[in-house]
Amino acid sequence: MFLIPFVSFVIVYSLRQPLAPQSSVIAIILLITLITTAFKNQLKIPIETLPYLAMPIILFASINEKLEFASDDMILCFSMFAATLLVFSQKEIYSKWIFRSVIVCGNMHLIMQIFGTIINNETVAIRSIFPLANEIMFFYMLLMFCSIIIYRKDNNIFWRIYAVAIGALASISLVVGDDIYTKILKISSEDALGIWLGLGCGIIFTTALFLWKKFNLPKNLGISLAALIFLALMFSSIIAVNSNFFNSDSPPEATSRLDNWKAAWNLIKEKPLGVGFGAYGANSMQHWPTIEEAYLKHGATVYTSTHNQYLQILTEIGWPGFFYYCALFAIPWFVSIFRYLKTGKPHFLFIAGMLASMLSVMEVAEAISMFAFIQIIHWIFLLYCVKALLPLQTERSFAIKGLARNLFFIILIPLLSFLLWDRGKQLYSMHLTRLEYGHFSDREELFLNLEPINRAFEIYPKNSAVLWYLAQLHLRQKNYEDALKAMDAIEEIAGYSWPVSQGRAEIYFEMGDLERACEAARFPIAHFSDAWTLELEKKLGCEGY
Repeated sequence: MFLIPFVSFVIVYSLRQPLAPQSSVIAIILLITLITTAFKNQLKIPIETLPYLAMPIILFASINEKLEFASDDMILCFSMFAATLLVFSQKEIYSKWIFRSVIVCGNMHLIMQIFGTIINNETVAIRSIFPLANEIMFFYMLLMFCSIIIYRKDNNIFWRIYAVAIGALASISLVVGDDIYTKILKISSEDALGIWLGLGCGIIFTTALFLWKKFNLPKNLGISLAALIFLALMFSSIIAVNSNFFNSDSPPEATSRLDNWKAAWNLIKEKPLGVGFGAYGANSMQHWPTIEEAYLKHGATVYTSTHNQYLQILTEIGWPGFFYYCALFAIPWFVSIFRYLKTGKPHFLFIAGMLASMLSVMEVAEAISMFAFIQIIHWIFLLYCVKALLPLQTERSFAIKGLARNLFFIILIPLLSFLLWDRGKQLYSMHLTRLEYGHFSDREELFLNLEPINRAFEIYPKNSAVLWYLAQLHLRQKNYEDALKAMDAIEEIAGYSWPVSQGRAEIYFEMGDLERACEAARFPIAHFSDAWTLELEKKLGCEGY
């Protein structure tokens, strides 16, 4: 019964912001499935899977508690941990509860998105079948994989038909386009680099591996070439940053992404052991390349993530964590390639091809520190690849049973309940902030009323958007010291941000302190040339920029 308020919280607030609560939804589903599995039988884990069980623990231990979205990261770690226990405690690769849950998760997300936009009288935009362009490739792989397994293994005709329908929709959506606007009956395409890169690399690699086996080419040479491909994927972003791979004629998305990679590389050179899981966005700004160093001269986009999974892991948990994480992918990939070249069995070819797709998508997108829903899908699919490559029976295992199992859930359930409650308050506070201040500049009466801001801030004190609006309100009311305190509080929560420096520069300018205004504006003016920065530079008239 304790789950009812949290499920209600997630569903109610997803109607207004349908993208936000995915991590909470999947955490609840994983918890229910884990409890069901544990009480039906003991959790028996093969020793060979311990490295995968350790990954979420390592991430959890490296979380930066000061981050605004720390609860998201903790829910992600829990979900990764629960998923690992579930997948590896199965006696065989198929568990109807887990596979059905994946299908329901996909359908639930689609329903929330459609109903959420209809209730708010907005155009219903469905990017592919779900709302992400590049990262959704992870979900498609798992969704189609689960559809095939359910169709083959499940005895219930309803679930077989349901799974096939969802899997078919996922497959079709990859072909017809990325954005579907249902109210205007328009299907439009968008440059989803990750999807096409994943599909292309997966198809090419699968075809090459099939032909390699068909023509009986040397196995050792094939493994060596696969190793070179793997190393190229791991280090290509670092090579691109330190070479002239891109130039000023490259597409804006590519050059802007390269600037994010440069910021990550600058950060890892300063902190080779990492800055903490989830802490890239709070630490990368100071390392953003200057206008002279960047390829993109105007409208530079600063992301709170690297848009590259390898660099994301490298900056957050350092070089040791980077090699450990890559090894988690390298082992199943090489094992699947070796076994296919040795036996010719098609399921080994399928696993190798899907992992090739996943590894290539990770070159232009993240799975661990960007969107929690995709993070878990990415992780579960990797676990199933490993599970399919392990012997079905192994003597080397450990079991969580009896008193240890009961203590495990006594600790686990309250922890997740607290995290979900915290996440619910955060969503509600952000919902109130957007509802009240979505068009802040057009609503002058808000500058005379602190009540809406105080209400949102009381619900969730780490809401930096509230603090930003509060600073703007104090600035309009000429309460300069309070405006500066609000800017300081934003940095305390979310780390350094160049808009905060610009905000400070505006405040100092209104106070008549031109020297401090120019000092605050130095970093954003030196690094960026968007419209706001250019206007600020002109207004301040500072020298030396």
